[in-house]
Amino acid sequence: MSTDRQKSFVATIGIQTDLVHFLDVVNGKPATVTSSLFSGGHFSGKPQSRNDSHLLGVRPEPRLTLYFRHTDRGYRLYIRTPGPYYGKCLSLDKNGILGAFAPEGSNLFKLIGKQGDTLSIDNHQSNRLEAYLQTSESPGLLHTYKLHDSTFTYFADKGGRPFKFRFTILERNASYIDHPDEV
Repeated sequence: MSTDRQKSFVATIGIQTDLVHFLDVVNGKPATVTSSLFSGGHFSGKPQSRNDSHLLGVRPEPRLTLYFRHTDRGYRLYIRTPGPYYGKCLSLDKNGILGAFAPEGSNLFKLIGKQGDTLSIDNHQSNRLEAYLQTSESPGLLHTYKLHDSTFTYFADKGGRPFKFRFTILERNASYIDHPDEV
């Protein structure tokens, strides 16, 4: 029987034609979205802005690297790309949009094959893996998503058409960075 470490791996995440990264990297600057909905009028005040830099979008380069830490309920996805999100986890915000958040309380994910089965790297010999992502708490699969007040493309769990991700496995049997002697 495989241990959690033996089922854990490091991989880059992309899609069939492009890669996936944080919106501030995609944009080359902070991803600020200004919403004029309910703002700008005499009584409602100036337009409101928010920073969506920590949310995921589509980009040709560089590659986002993740550590897929296996648990009994799914993988916790730790960010291993150097930068401000290193050590955080991919998780859904309160609106169901995928981004970088603290590891505590972050979502667990399952890798889902095209037949709807849960995939494991135990039986996967290739270093390329195509799969859908599903949070352990939801029956839905992640998909691209557009917000009404933003020009960015996000990833969300809101019942849209499932989106197939492409993973390139860089390391198998991967330990936590702070526990390199883990068995």
